[in-house]
Amino acid sequence: MTHLPLPFLLSFLFFLASSNTSAEETAPSYLANLQRAIAITDATMNTSFTGTDLRMYDTYNTATKTGSGTADVWPYTAALEAHCSVLEALELFKNQAPDLYEQTHERFVARLRQLFNNLGYYRGTYTLNSYAQRKSWSIYGVHRSGSVGQAAVTGIENVYDDQMWLCRELVRAYRLTGYSKYLDEATMLANYCIDGWDCCLDKDGNEYGGISWGPGYNSKHSCSNAPLIQPLVWLADIYRADDEPENLRYYYILPDGTRTSVLRRHSELYMEFARKIYAWQKEKLLNHTTGVYWDMCGAVKGEIQYEKVGRIEYRAHVDIGGPTGTAYTYNTGTMLAATAELLRTTGEQTYRNDLNALCRSSYNQFSKGRRISGVTFREWPTDPQATSGFNTWFDDVLMRAFVDAHPYNDANNYATMSLNSFQQNLDYAWDNHLRDNQLPIHLIDGWDNGDVTKGFHQLAFASEYAMLAVWQQRRQQTDAIKTTDNHTLNPQHSISNTHNYYTLSGLHQTHPFRRGLYVVGGHKVAVK
Repeated sequence: MTHLPLPFLLSFLFFLASSNTSAEETAPSYLANLQRAIAITDATMNTSFTGTDLRMYDTYNTATKTGSGTADVWPYTAALEAHCSVLEALELFKNQAPDLYEQTHERFVARLRQLFNNLGYYRGTYTLNSYAQRKSWSIYGVHRSGSVGQAAVTGIENVYDDQMWLCRELVRAYRLTGYSKYLDEATMLANYCIDGWDCCLDKDGNEYGGISWGPGYNSKHSCSNAPLIQPLVWLADIYRADDEPENLRYYYILPDGTRTSVLRRHSELYMEFARKIYAWQKEKLLNHTTGVYWDMCGAVKGEIQYEKVGRIEYRAHVDIGGPTGTAYTYNTGTMLAATAELLRTTGEQTYRNDLNALCRSSYNQFSKGRRISGVTFREWPTDPQATSGFNTWFDDVLMRAFVDAHPYNDANNYATMSLNSFQQNLDYAWDNHLRDNQLPIHLIDGWDNGDVTKGFHQLAFASEYAMLAVWQQRRQQTDAIKTTDNHTLNPQHSISNTHNYYTLSGLHQTHPFRRGLYVVGGHKVAVK
């Protein structure tokens, strides 16, 4: 096995020592969570990545300590996610844990940059004839190539959900570091996914809507729609300004079939599509019996269809059937996160109702009670072995959605119960089954499925620990809400019942848990 360069190895060894159990015994729970997230991330970077170009192994054997295969772009994205989650927690705890921040922050910022640079091995360029335009794109293929920028990306070699996961993490990376290339790339990927929206018109002049799994597929999936909503809302927040120009060209179809375009503001188009995608997925893929989301709607025809308008062939609409497939946790998780973001930015009651219903349904449908030695656990879906599925990461998507939903989950406490169960399961595995700072996918039963793991799964655990730390800190942030005349508000009463909160740009907020300035009751309020 080829190891990482010396700086990575030294940082890994440092955190093996600094995140020991005795140190955690005296640390607040949020700090212990963050230390564990750092330790798992460092361990995984050492075991599941190789070389200066950070090639990611598909699997890692904890017994022989060897990696094999090459991961696709989707698992690679989990490395970006884990680093962003750790950085998000570090920013929150900068004052409470200055030494840890000093030791870790710049190292994770630098490694995030290296991960981004080496993402180029999955990048390729091709020309796509979409529903409303023909354009050349440089996006990310499923498989890693041997050279930067030379990945295969035509047909089924790229899928929209991979671009959406990357878009999400690059928006987070930009918000955490201010590095403009992250924003540029995230914007491009968002535009590419929007270009995949089926804007063909039905007999009543309405768009069919929905984004297919990829440009080479006609089926429309939960995972190729909902993951885009949250980053679209974030991008709208970033671009929104009083003097924001109309400089984003959007292509669409007129009733006579003509393709045309218009210049739009980024913030307006992104919020418009966040709402449209949400509405489409809720209509087409929500299982009203279980309250969670189906996997997909299959297509009537398998081959991509085209129609010629003038001299250009455009992609044509293909009908889809009804919803089908397994109800995976991540497909409900992305919609729960989307609901939280749309509620945050619009304050509309329908999103609050959806959020509370999804929290309840997710807990009841996906978690199962299990009692061991007098202790009750709630276990979330897993796979028979680490190489047979992706439920570990799927659960991570749902867990981070509970973090986003928690401030608004006022009709029941299912978000709290769910997050507590994730905490309990991770801690049990850490205390009983830890191997060189790696956890088994069977958190309660341990390594009963063998010695093989995936970096994909380990990075999901790292992100979960970091976001649990973020959640714990956000629960305490209401204590830091003060008016400009230094009078402390009663957070629970003020936030829930008394005042409306607005951003300085006039957007209504139902719960100001993100750092920044708000207007409440005629006063400026700082959330620190």
